[in-house]
Amino acid sequence: MYKRGQLTLLIILGFLLVSSAGLVYYYRDQIFLSQWERERTDSLSVPEEAEELHQEISSCVDDLAADAVSLLGQQGGYIRIPEDPIGEGSHNIFSNSLEIFPASDFQTAYWFYETANGIERSQVPNVESMEGELAGYMNNNLAQCANNFGLFSSYNATVGIVSTQVEILEDEVLFTVYYPIHIAVDDFLFDFDAFYVSEEVPLGSLYDAATEIMDKENEDFVLEDLSYDALVLYDEVPLSWTEFDCERKTWDVDEVEMNLKNILAENILAVKVRGTDYEIHTESDTDYFEWNMLESAPESTSVNMMYSSRWPFSMQVYPSEGSTLVEDTLSGSPVTGILSGLFCLTNYNFIYDIKYPVLISLYDESSDYRFQFASMVILDNNQPRENTQGLLDLTPVQDTICEDAQTVLEVDVVEVADDGRLLPLENTELSFQCITSICPLGNTERENSFTVPPCVNAVVSVEKEGYQKGSEIVSTVQSSSVTVVLEKYYNLSYDIHIVDAEGNTRSPKSDEVLFVTLTEENTGYSRTVSYPYQSENILLLPGTYQIQGKLVSEIPFDVSLDPSSYTKCTSVPQVSLGGLFGFEDDTDCTDVEISEVELQNALAGGVDNTWELDRYDLQGASHVTFYVSSPGLPENIDELKEVYAYVDSGLGYKEPELT
Repeated sequence: MYKRGQLTLLIILGFLLVSSAGLVYYYRDQIFLSQWERERTDSLSVPEEAEELHQEISSCVDDLAADAVSLLGQQGGYIRIPEDPIGEGSHNIFSNSLEIFPASDFQTAYWFYETANGIERSQVPNVESMEGELAGYMNNNLAQCANNFGLFSSYNATVGIVSTQVEILEDEVLFTVYYPIHIAVDDFLFDFDAFYVSEEVPLGSLYDAATEIMDKENEDFVLEDLSYDALVLYDEVPLSWTEFDCERKTWDVDEVEMNLKNILAENILAVKVRGTDYEIHTESDTDYFEWNMLESAPESTSVNMMYSSRWPFSMQVYPSEGSTLVEDTLSGSPVTGILSGLFCLTNYNFIYDIKYPVLISLYDESSDYRFQFASMVILDNNQPRENTQGLLDLTPVQDTICEDAQTVLEVDVVEVADDGRLLPLENTELSFQCITSICPLGNTERENSFTVPPCVNAVVSVEKEGYQKGSEIVSTVQSSSVTVVLEKYYNLSYDIHIVDAEGNTRSPKSDEVLFVTLTEENTGYSRTVSYPYQSENILLLPGTYQIQGKLVSEIPFDVSLDPSSYTKCTSVPQVSLGGLFGFEDDTDCTDVEISEVELQNALAGGVDNTWELDRYDLQGASHVTFYVSSPGLPENIDELKEVYAYVDSGLGYKEPELT
């Protein structure tokens, strides 16, 4: 009896298990599906009479959801990128979004950028705002899409207002579109309440990875470090070094900028994020270009970074003279002055301010979905940007300085004629600077009256080919006028001769090197001529010039210099008092170490004096001869010191001659 009772109990339990399994299988959708999935399933139960209309509207919902999710990924989490309060233009070349293809509407938002007036801004969307953007896109476009089919009238349908809810998950985006539609055809009545669509793209996981990358960049400035390495490692971009060479090297700013842009484009494209889907070609790639920016990368995801030389780029370099980079020693030890004078010690130390955009793109191969955004890379005085106050999210101002033009300014541009008279000068280009905003005014060919923003101590600048740039300070709180004087360049051929201790002059020998630098005391205008001749002409202006030159020859004795160090400082313009009163010069100083060196060349002569150059003397002149004095080739270290004293005292000086 006991065994028979046990068997009966087992049979009953087995029956219950089988029944439960069958019930679970039959009601599996109701048990395991989410609330959204159950509602979606219920919405698909549509009578045959309403099927056509339901399919057409569902098709619109599907298409709009796909378009919205794609556009949101392309534009950095935005359907409509926020309007830049400063406005895009020549005064604001970066704006708050990156135009990926110039002259197109294909843009993506900056997640970090610096405004034209130097304020750091964060523009990272959150999940709630992205859900709102997607919902808004559906709400704004569904009715128009549905009306295109012309089915509402045939179904005698009345429609309500579209209202959409969106939920962004790791691997899908859920749309619930409430679009009430009432159908009344003969005796058939039916109501649609909502439409459901799921976009199976990893928007949530890619967004999380993107914010992690942005946080890493804001904490460690990895892109800024790569940019500084480009300054250090490539000879095409001069940075800082010391050499014993009397030849004063110069670089064209535009050429340096183009070289740097190409270097950055190649290096940034090589960057990969560890843990994502990519190929490493060499061990050096792994060491330098593989960055650890994600704790755990989504599967089948690749991360690419890009800079294009066609995108905006800002580079300012100090010291410079116009469009040329030149060395500029402001201070050093007494030993430095002796070394520079006797052995042509030259130190190059350039300070860079750089801004440019980088596009960061995350791509999921399994869903063919891309999420991308841009970030601005900033080097300030060769240093990565410092975010000491957090990212500012200020309320946008309504108008820019340049757009607030309401004051009349009359600008008279004149040139100084050969006889000293002031004559009107036409066809010049004008600009107006207030604080850090530069407003182009145009050409004076037709008018000299312009509408400008009210500003205290604004700068009016005038340029014309063949003339030195002129500028004047003016206040435009009320209507005013200003006169800007431009000086014409005089283009002269030149040569350099040597004056010996007896006053005799001779041409330089083939193994001698000469340099003469002229710097106008009032304007800072500077030019350098040399032998062997590197150019045939020099552009001069009337004024008082400081003339400094050197004659370098091979010496018949050995000179050995022990290791030493000194401080090299470079002039860097800084905005003073918030830019209200123009610019002041600050200095950026670097400690320079000089290793032991054997020298074969040294100072054999020079010039250090002033020259008054009158415009009447320039009138009709076509050639200038510069003179460098020399007591003779030094035979030992004592005579070398005598050469230095000879030049420093001005002995044997002969003024340049115009012919």
